[in-house]
Amino acid sequence: MDMQQVEAFLEDNRAEVLRLLDGLTEEQARRRLVPSKTCLLALVKHATFVEQVWFPVSLAGRSREEVGCPAD
Repeated sequence: MDMQQVEAFLEDNRAEVLRLLDGLTEEQARRRLVPSKTCLLALVKHATFVEQVWFPVSLAGRSREEVGCPAD
C-alpha cells in the first residue's frame, strides 16, 4: 500500500466517523450501546491516537517521545 492509498483510507475513515457523529448531542455520542461499553467518542479518541501516535511510531519509525507520548 503506497502513501496515497493510506491517505485515501484515512480520509474515508475520518468522513465515516464524522457521518456517524453528525447531528448527535454529546450525551448521545457518549452513550454506550454495546456490551464492550464502546461509544462513538471512544472511537474518535482511538482514531486520534492511531493517527497521532501509532502511525508515526509504527510506520514512520519515530519514537513515542518524538510524538509527545511517554515511552511506556
